[in-house]
Amino acid sequence: LKCEKNLPFIIIPNDCGGYVMKLKTWHRNLLSALIITVGGFLLFNAAFILAAAVHQVCSLIVRLIAGRDDFAVNLMFWQYLFILVVLVISWFIFKSKWKTLIKATYLTMPLMVLLVFAGIRFYEQPQWVPIGIGIILIGAVMFYLYKKKLPWQYYYATIFTGIVALVVVLAEIEI
Repeated sequence: LKCEKNLPFIIIPNDCGGYVMKLKTWHRNLLSALIITVGGFLLFNAAFILAAAVHQVCSLIVRLIAGRDDFAVNLMFWQYLFILVVLVISWFIFKSKWKTLIKATYLTMPLMVLLVFAGIRFYEQPQWVPIGIGIILIGAVMFYLYKKKLPWQYYYATIFTGIVALVVVLAEIEI
């Protein structure tokens, strides 16, 4: 069997006497980066849909308890509750036996949630304040990844999320 060097895959014999195609390492890594990027954008949207759902539930609870929609209490309550929900879901996902690619892709969502809410919290401050907090947050995550010796996909997901958040701030995109 002749194997072309310019193909994006290699053909190797399997245990059953047949052959199996496997992606070359750099193609597999490129595909992983693409999956993290696309999956990250999909998860960013899912996070905002989940945020809207948590906001609606909290508004209903505040209306039932207070008899009116108390915006000041509601705003703070739903934001912290949403962050708590995302962190609890994250804990279960990161403790699961799922593959690294899935966990790294998911990492984009809680990171973006924390960066966005830090940006919302410090919106009226000079622009360097939310950027600085974002850099500290991303730096802390990178340090954790380094200490745990986690695969490159986690680093890519963290850097990708940080760059997206920075572009949002610098381009003054309203969320």
